[in-house]
Amino acid sequence: MPTEPLKRIGGRLMAGIGFVLRRLARQDTLSAGLRAYVHAVAVSSGPWLFTILMLGGIELFGRGILESDELQRFSLIVIYDFAFSLVVSGPIVLVVTRRLADAIHAKDVSGVPGMFLGALLLILVIEAALGVPFYGFIVDMSLGERLLALAGFLVIGGIWLAAAFMSALKSFETISAAFAIGSATAFIGATLLAPDFGTTGMLAGFIAGMAVIFFGLAARIFAEYPYTVEHPFAFIADFRRYWEFAMVGLLYNAAIWVDKLIMWFAPGRVVIAGAMPAHPTYDGAMFLAYLTIVPTMAVLLVSVETRFFERYLRFYRDIEKHATATEIRSNHKAILRTLGEGLRNIAVLQATVCYLAILVAPGLIGLARGGVEMVSVFRFGALGAMFHVLLLSVMVVISYFDLRRLLLSVSLVFFLLNAGFSLTALWLGLGYHGYGYLMATLFALIYAYSAAASCILRLPYMTFIGNNRGLR
Repeated sequence: MPTEPLKRIGGRLMAGIGFVLRRLARQDTLSAGLRAYVHAVAVSSGPWLFTILMLGGIELFGRGILESDELQRFSLIVIYDFAFSLVVSGPIVLVVTRRLADAIHAKDVSGVPGMFLGALLLILVIEAALGVPFYGFIVDMSLGERLLALAGFLVIGGIWLAAAFMSALKSFETISAAFAIGSATAFIGATLLAPDFGTTGMLAGFIAGMAVIFFGLAARIFAEYPYTVEHPFAFIADFRRYWEFAMVGLLYNAAIWVDKLIMWFAPGRVVIAGAMPAHPTYDGAMFLAYLTIVPTMAVLLVSVETRFFERYLRFYRDIEKHATATEIRSNHKAILRTLGEGLRNIAVLQATVCYLAILVAPGLIGLARGGVEMVSVFRFGALGAMFHVLLLSVMVVISYFDLRRLLLSVSLVFFLLNAGFSLTALWLGLGYHGYGYLMATLFALIYAYSAAASCILRLPYMTFIGNNRGLR
């Protein structure tokens, strides 16, 4: 019986935590519902969301303490650490997450501590190989800034890995608490140390908060998996088996940042520490635009994905129980109906948030003390974020059916489109900044939706014929 997709249900670890949060949301109290969606925000958007909010808060309160160039220096170091740690750790995190899912499905998690430590060490070694030359010899910084910038790069890379393991544990309360306490530590530490130690003090406070997040998550992982550390690098063999996931982790995360990298060389850029270009107008507007997807990400996790997973699970379990052709067709229609309703609900919610964000853009940019030139970039970014969250939803669906090559092609198309359209928008001039990201997410969504629909509409055929290795 061709039930290979059913064997891979652990590949989407987030669905399990979604069920727990949905049960919490259904409790007949307002506080339970609010807690469910707050936890969902922490799980789905924790690292980047809290980083953006902390940067905004620290800059807002720091303007009366430090000079603008010191604040800009601090923000750019954090952005570099955040961006490049995401790209570097992405391939390792995705491969390890898949191995973790397989271990949970096989009900043998004794190797999880070793896997976590091995993956962490590999991430740290790669980051050190990149970070030590850059922060040690290329940029112009004080010794304290060099060491703290490198430490932040390493710690944030570890957070990406730990957050993936925590999602598998369904420990949403631990994730929320770790990010809340760590964020508070970062904010308080940075603002307290800034007057006496400047940029170095802000970095020290911020990284202390990041360390609280990482060690809080890591402690919970070892508490949940109290096994001896064995074979820490056994997961490396999975890079050959799951090389598509490694490439997806690299290309998708690079696609998110490639438009910023291009804009760092556009007119209006600044160069900090002699070798760190940035474009404050573009970066600030796009980071604000990304915040518009937070409500939709929470709904995707708590409601949409869990309903789809129930239909998905029933489809393959009924096949295992020798369902009739009529039952299979009925289950297939239920999957299509659930996907259609879910994507429609996500689109309506995100379109509403996007519309409101576009309306209040001048006031919002003014509140963030940005220039008027940020308004158009923010509006393009908010529209692009609407298509981006839909693209991410389609990629989630693709991952359920283990269509790795398709997932890889979507990531590659997104990367190439964002790079190409961003270069074109740069050539067109200031009024088109942000337009490249908007067009890239739109066309990547069209490609991903068309390709995914083609496969899912033929799901019974794909299950019995297309994915049946015995017929190949």
